Amino acid sequence: MKFPHAANGISKIFTSEILQLITVLTAGITLILSLIFAVNMKDGSGVATGVSGILLIVFGAATAVLSVISLVLMIIGTIQCARDEASFKMIIYLTIVNVIVAVIAAIFSQNMFLTNLASAFSDVISFVCSLLVVLGIGSMAAQLGDQEVMEKCATYFKIVLGVGVLSLLIRFFAIFWGSLFAQALVFTFVVISIVLCVMQYVLYLGLLAKTKKMLAEQ
Repeated sequence: MKFPHAANGISKIFTSEILQLITVLTAGITLILSLIFAVNMKDGSGVATGVSGILLIVFGAATAVLSVISLVLMIIGTIQCARDEASFKMIIYLTIVNVIVAVIAAIFSQNMFLTNLASAFSDVISFVCSLLVVLGIGSMAAQLGDQEVMEKCATYFKIVLGVGVLSLLIRFFAIFWGSLFAQALVFTFVVISIVLCVMQYVLYLGLLAKTKKMLAEQ
């Protein structure tokens, strides 16, 4: 096996992404239950309040647990991939830097300039990490001669670039928010960005699944 560590790592990253998808669903259910619980509290319905309260606790706890498990699997998977592919090593370093910036931003949360700067920096790091994942997978696919995975990497790379450029444009035109033209552009870019993000996530899951199969068959 040419990439034994990456094979295990990609498998964990794929599982992590599936858990994140489930987490989004449980988080949505938790939000709905919290609204139902608030309404029942206001109406004074004892049984309904109790049931919705219990469900709220269950789904809230499930969301928290799944988030932690997903994060741990993502970290372990990335570290394992880094042992076979250099691109994943940079992801680890960038993630550490991102955590440090987030901590600093939290300490100086009253400073809006630093908060906005940290948010922009975090977006840039996430963007670069997404590109590095594609480059890492593409590099392994090239070495193994898997044309299908290489083509998927190329498509995903273009989508990631598109989302990144749109994010920058949204931030730029948001500066001129008072202008009707700027508001229209920001709204248009946001809609396009949402569509591309959904496409990006679906493609990413497909790419991870193909990569997982490719590495298992090497």
